[in-house]
Amino acid sequence: MSAARKLVENISRLMPEVARPKRRVSLAEKLVWTALVMLIYLIMGEVYLYGVPRTQVTEHFFILHVVFAQKTGTLTTLGIGPIVTAGILLQLLVGAEIIKLDLTKPEDRALFTSASKVLSIVVAAIQALAFSMSGMFGTLTAVQVALIFIQLMIATFVIMMLDELIQRGWGLGSGISLFIAVGVAQDIMIRLFSPMIVSPDGLYQGVILAMFQSLLSGQGLSPVLVRSHNMPDLIGLLTTIALILALIYLNAVEVEIPISYAKFSGFRAKYPVKLLYVSVIPVIFASMIFGNVYYLASMLWNSYNQDGKNVFLNFLGTFERTEAGQIVPTGGLAYYMTSPGSIEGLLKDPTRGAVYAGLLIVFCLLFAKFWVNIGGLSPSKIAEQLVSAGMQVPGFRRTPEVIEKIIGKYISTVTILGAILVGLIAGVADYTNTFGTGTGILLLIGIVYQYYQLLVRERLTEMYPALGRLLGEA
Repeated sequence: MSAARKLVENISRLMPEVARPKRRVSLAEKLVWTALVMLIYLIMGEVYLYGVPRTQVTEHFFILHVVFAQKTGTLTTLGIGPIVTAGILLQLLVGAEIIKLDLTKPEDRALFTSASKVLSIVVAAIQALAFSMSGMFGTLTAVQVALIFIQLMIATFVIMMLDELIQRGWGLGSGISLFIAVGVAQDIMIRLFSPMIVSPDGLYQGVILAMFQSLLSGQGLSPVLVRSHNMPDLIGLLTTIALILALIYLNAVEVEIPISYAKFSGFRAKYPVKLLYVSVIPVIFASMIFGNVYYLASMLWNSYNQDGKNVFLNFLGTFERTEAGQIVPTGGLAYYMTSPGSIEGLLKDPTRGAVYAGLLIVFCLLFAKFWVNIGGLSPSKIAEQLVSAGMQVPGFRRTPEVIEKIIGKYISTVTILGAILVGLIAGVADYTNTFGTGTGILLLIGIVYQYYQLLVRERLTEMYPALGRLLGEA
């Protein structure tokens, strides 16, 4: 471990990093830096990779694009995928104690950050190679493959620096959360107000503009009620609004366990256990698995199994190449691990929709239980934290074992229910053409709420500096 530690430290020293501010950065400055980072990321999402024909660019695995803020064919083709994947892998290894790190120690936290950066570059190299050689951009020459690989690696490094700029205190929150929220919000705005005409019905892409266009032409609202080719429609708009309201409610549902301070029995409080206890983490895990299976299957099919004679590779996924040169799944795991995407797609193959939703819920359940155990959210960990903070459950002995049994009943229940709910939201919402996908809206609501809390905190610490010192602000 010491040799690996030294290797990571040596490599991290060669990588540039963003310095922390030596003074307190005002809220106005943080907002400017945050807006600038957001603008750079949006511009990167509109710059197409040199060497990739525009006709070959298509969204293959949209739920992963939402979770990882990706936009296929542009500089954000990999998005924050390498950063998130590396962070989750390291968190799993540390939580399972395969890698021995005490994240309460500053030197171990610094090593964890350095290892995350190094692993992010490694993951980016693997994913960039997969994208370059999988056939997703059509048939490419060796020079084109090399150019795409280099562009994706440079873009990933820039994204890492942008994220570090925000997290080091120059901006608000984290770059990862910001990029996800911007990507989801952008998709929603496009589906609402895009003035482009890209569908056979001759209506605008944006559902609001399409509604007025349809009304003014005397056709009523029937042409925009349900639209084909995954175009935004009224059903999708109404579903999106209903889903937002439902998620706001679900995020507020929690079970409150009464606790008291052991030394002062009159001091009482409540420990909240939210219904969405593990939030959207299970969907992120499941999306990673589904996406990696899809990309691996497509790369192997394009390189070794276009004739469909390999039984094992057929099980992973079979594909076909369209007239435009794009490859689309037709069978195997890759087919059933992707959503039909709309009511039209669901009606064409109901089995695919049912299997996809079932697999997503099962994986969400498995990953939810796994994350609770290794992510510091288990009843035993919570009980230890409460006891070390001098808290107890009134009427029961103040021992970790007793508190663990009491809290465990609630945590076990909400973990299962929460995982099923987020799995259903992510899997079923796409069938109704929900804007931004169910997963994206779930992420967006959580991130917006976090930014609201950050803004309130920043404003308070500027108005009352003593409060900022109490909260640990510089």
